[in-house]
Amino acid sequence: MVSASKIQKAQSKALSAKPYAGAIYEMIANLSYDFESNEIPLMRQPKFTANDLYVLISTNRGLAGSLNVNLFKKIESHIDERGKINHNFITVGKKGRYFALTNGKLVADLSEEKERVGVISAITKIITEGFAEQTYDEVYIAYSDFITAFSQVPSVKKILPVSRNLLEEVSHKKSLEIVGHEYQNNPDLTQSTVKFYYEPDPISVLNNLLPFYIEIQIAEAIFEAEASEHSARMIAMKNAYDNATELSDGLSLEYNKARQSMITTEINDITVAQSVLR
Repeated sequence: MVSASKIQKAQSKALSAKPYAGAIYEMIANLSYDFESNEIPLMRQPKFTANDLYVLISTNRGLAGSLNVNLFKKIESHIDERGKINHNFITVGKKGRYFALTNGKLVADLSEEKERVGVISAITKIITEGFAEQTYDEVYIAYSDFITAFSQVPSVKKILPVSRNLLEEVSHKKSLEIVGHEYQNNPDLTQSTVKFYYEPDPISVLNNLLPFYIEIQIAEAIFEAEASEHSARMIAMKNAYDNATELSDGLSLEYNKARQSMITTEINDITVAQSVLR
């Protein structure tokens, strides 16, 4: 019941962020076609990948069914496909600590924050500075994508380097449906014929906008992960309650059978004893 109420709050947060996200995606996609990507630090395409970074969003507590297990399997599969690369992790959620320490280097653990929204700026700073300084060649975010209350899909999404293909993929993505509502990004924003004038210049504007773009990506992942956690916990607890009820009914039946058998045996003993006394 608690998780059911929290799902609505998590969905409301995700829904309220959609218009801002759509505006950021549209502006960055429009700007990115005005110059070469190597002019922007966060759009630098590495010649080869030696170090990557994963922002791993898991749960702080258990009782969420197979949510974390499925997420870890997805990351393991993604890591195996990438070959021999040095893996680094930023964890949000206590359940992801051991996985990060087992599969790479734990750069930061931000699991102790009560409000996960408060860690978005810290994560953005770590990954943007690390990428700009070429400490990391690629950055991914791993989280449980909320589809419906009964379906959560583990997802690993690339957020750095920002590329035009990545921007087109994000801008064409149909956003998460929330309580019968949906926010649809403009599907033709990359082919928009509208021309904008930027001050002081497009490169400076894009350099300042890209961290906000990264923040939105992280915020959306956190909101969807929160909704997935509460939904998974609600379903897991419902299943546990149903199983416990079924087990209790079965045990009550067995108890009544044993009690009835014992009473029948005692009655037989009394009857036999009385017949012997006669």
